[in-house]
Amino acid sequence: MRKIGRPTLVTLAIAALPCLAGGEGPATVPHRSPIALALSADGKRLLTANQTAGTVSLVDVEARKVLDEVSVGEKPAGVAFAPDGRRAVVANWYGYDVAVLEAKDDKLAVVGRVEVGPEPRGVAIAPDGRTAYVAVGAADEVARVDLDERQVTGRLPVGREPRSLALSPDGGTLVVSNARSRGVSVVDVAGFRVLKDVPVEGENLRQVTVAADGRYAYLANMKDRQFATTRNNIDQGWVLGQRLTRIDLKEPQPYATISLDPRGRAGADAHGVAVGRDGKYIVVSLGGTHELMIFRAAPERFPWRVDGSRDLMQPDLLNDETGRFRRLELGGRPTELAFAADARTLYVANYLGDSVQVVDAESASLVATIPLGSPETPSLARRGEVLFHDATRSFNQWYSCNTCHSDGHTNGLHWDTLNDGRQDLSNNHERSRKKSPTLRRVTRTAPWTWHGWQTSLEQATVESFTKSMQGTRPTDEEARAVVAYLETLEFPRNPHRNPDGSLTPEATRGEALFRSAKAACATCHKGPEFTDGKVHVVGLEEPDDAYEGYNPPSLLGVYDKYPYLHDARAATLRDALSGPHAPEMVGGETLSEQELADLVAYLKAL
Repeated sequence: MRKIGRPTLVTLAIAALPCLAGGEGPATVPHRSPIALALSADGKRLLTANQTAGTVSLVDVEARKVLDEVSVGEKPAGVAFAPDGRRAVVANWYGYDVAVLEAKDDKLAVVGRVEVGPEPRGVAIAPDGRTAYVAVGAADEVARVDLDERQVTGRLPVGREPRSLALSPDGGTLVVSNARSRGVSVVDVAGFRVLKDVPVEGENLRQVTVAADGRYAYLANMKDRQFATTRNNIDQGWVLGQRLTRIDLKEPQPYATISLDPRGRAGADAHGVAVGRDGKYIVVSLGGTHELMIFRAAPERFPWRVDGSRDLMQPDLLNDETGRFRRLELGGRPTELAFAADARTLYVANYLGDSVQVVDAESASLVATIPLGSPETPSLARRGEVLFHDATRSFNQWYSCNTCHSDGHTNGLHWDTLNDGRQDLSNNHERSRKKSPTLRRVTRTAPWTWHGWQTSLEQATVESFTKSMQGTRPTDEEARAVVAYLETLEFPRNPHRNPDGSLTPEATRGEALFRSAKAACATCHKGPEFTDGKVHVVGLEEPDDAYEGYNPPSLLGVYDKYPYLHDARAATLRDALSGPHAPEMVGGETLSEQELADLVAYLKAL
C-alpha cells in the first residue's frame, strides 16, 4: 500500500485494550481520534475525548495504559475532571449535551446527561466540583450547569463560535476563545458576566489556558493576512500564519503575540497550548505540521509583539543559543495539551495517532506513546483524513485543507486563490476573494467551486492541492482517499426546529414563501440538497471573472454558513436577502418585513 504523508501512528497494538461496553471484537475496533484531554488534580489519571469513537478513555499515566473506556455520545469534543477526580464531564459536539461521568475503582460510568444546546465543545469544572461551564458553539454562549441537579442554571452570550474554556487557578475567572469572532471573552464567574471582550485579530482560535499565577491566558490561533496566495506572499507570511497569543487578565492591556512561522518551514494549524506550573515552558501543538513548538524561558523574556503580529518568527528566537525555541515532530495530528505537576512532563492528545503521547519538555523528546486503540489497517477515508490535515503538502507547509475548511466545515474566511481562474495582485483584491464553503455533504452537490466549473471532485481536490495550497500534486489514489473522507462529513442536527423535528409556525410560512414565485428561491435552490447543480447569472458577477455565473450553494445548514454569498459580503441571512441577492434582484418581488423574517426562519431550519 502506498504511504500517505508522514507517519501517523495509526497502526497500534490493541490487544491489551478493554472492550467498549456491550462487547467489541477486533473487526469492529474504531479509530479513537482523541481531540481533547484532561489530567486529574493528583496527576495519576487522564481522560481523553475520543471524537470518532464516541467514547472517553481513562488512562493510568504511570502505567501508561488504558484502564477503561465508555461510550458517551456523538462526537465528544471536550472533557474535564472535577478536582476530587471522582467526577468528570464530556461535551458531545453533535449530541448537544454533556455526559456526567463517575470515575470509581478505575472504571468510568455515565451517571447523567444535561442538554446544553447546539454544538458544545469546550468544558471546565469549577473548584466546587459541582458547577460546569460549557462552550455552546452554535448558540454563541457559555452554559452554566449544576452537575448535582443536572440542569442548566445560566446562559451567557459571548463571541461567535466559542470553542475552548479555561478557568483561572482560583476559579474566579473564566476565559473563552471565540473561533469565528476573532476574540476572547473574559468572564467574572461569581457574577456570571463578561468583564471584557479582547479582540485578537486572529482566526481559528483553539485551546486556551491560564498560567498558574492567574495573570495571563494563552491561546493558539491563526492570523489571516488577506494577500493573494502566490508563492512569494506565502513565503513572506503574507497569506496566513500561526500565532501564540497572550491575554492580560488583570490589567487593561492589549493582546500580544509571537509568530510561530520560520521562513521556509512554517507551522500550521495551531491547536493546543500549555504552560508549566512554574512558567518555564510554553508549548504549542501544530496539527498541520505534526509537531510541538517548545518555548523555554520566563514569558516576560519573550519578544512579544503588542496589539499586532510579525509576519515571521522573530530572529532572536530562531538564533538563540540558549535553546529558547525547539521543534519536536510527533507525527499524526497533535491537538490538546496538558502539563503534569512537575512542569516538564507533557501529555498530548494525538487525534490521527489514536494515542496519548508523553513528552519531556526539558529534553524536547518523545518519552512514550499510549495507544488508545485503532484498526489494524486504516480505511481509504481515514487515509484521506490524514491528507486533509497535512500541511506539509502545501508550499513550505503553511496550511492544510483543514486550515480553511475547519473540521470539514468552514471558518467563514474568504481567500484570493487561483481556484476561480484569477488573482488580483493589486492592493485592493476584494473582488477576487472567495469564501471557503462548507464541505459537509459536498460529494452530493456537483458541480464544484463557486463558478461550478469543476465536474470531478477528485480533480477539484488536485486543483486545491496544486493551486490553492501551491503544493505537490496528489496521486489518483490520494485524490480518491480525500473524496472518501469528504463522503463522511455530515451536518449536525438542526437547532432551529421544534424538538420533534417539525417546523415552527414562522418557518412554515417561510417554506411556502420559499417555494413561491414571489421569493424565487426555489428557481435555483431546489431538490434534496437545495441546489440545482447549474450555473446561473445572478447579478453578482464581476467584469473580469474568468467564468460566467455562479453555482448556487446548498442551503442545508445555512444558519451556520455565515458570512454569506461567494465573496462573504453579507454578514447575515437577512443582509443577503435584502441586498444585491434580494428576491426582486433574481426574478422575484420585494418582500415585506414579516415575509423576510419568515423566510429567514425557514432557511435557518434547513
